[in-house]
This record gives sequence, structure tokens and C-alpha cells, in this order.
Amino acid sequence: MKRMCMAPPDCCVIIEMEQGALLGYRKAVLLNEIEALGSLAKAAKVAQIDHRHARDLVEEMNRSFSQPLVVFLGNPARSDRVELTPKGESTVKAYWQQFEPVWLSIIEERSRHY
Repeated sequence: MKRMCMAPPDCCVIIEMEQGALLGYRKAVLLNEIEALGSLAKAAKVAQIDHRHARDLVEEMNRSFSQPLVVFLGNPARSDRVELTPKGESTVKAYWQQFEPVWLSIIEERSRHY
């Protein structure tokens, strides 16, 4: 998947990906970096998220969605090696497809007021 080069939004853009399963910009960026780097610590650093918080976010996403988005390679309690599941890949791809038009409309609306 192509890595996004968008500036982070200064507002909260959260999309319901499944009934009750929400995905926001920072989690989507974390998933992108996991896919690219295969390391939770490295992904968290690039996404500017504390490593422990990143692990909590991954565990929360895995519980919230109908199938896990990320798998830990090795002992889940200690492993830093991670990869997206097929469900994770499709979910993050769908998020960016839905996010882009929303973000562009926010930018367009703001430009009308300045």
C-alpha cells in the first residue's frame, strides 16, 4: 500500500469501518507504518505515538473489529515484530479511500472562510 503524505488533521476524523468499530487518522497511520516497517516500536516512533500506547491501540483495534487487524509474530506480550492481517490491509485501505474525500472537503470549506 502506498504511504500517505497528508498533513495530520487538526480536527478529529473518525470513520466507522464496521458496526461499532471506529478508525481514526492516528490509528490508520499506525497501521500504515506497521505494514511498511513490520515493527511496532518503529511504527509507533514514525507515527509519533508512545510505544506502550501503540500496543494498547493495536489490542483495542483487534478487539473492536470482527477479525484482528494486526498479528504479533512470536509472543504477543513481548514481540515487537508485527504484520497486518488481510483484514487489516483491507480496513486501512478502505479508511484512506473514505478519509481523503472527507479531508479534502474540510480543506475546501476552510479555504472559503479565509
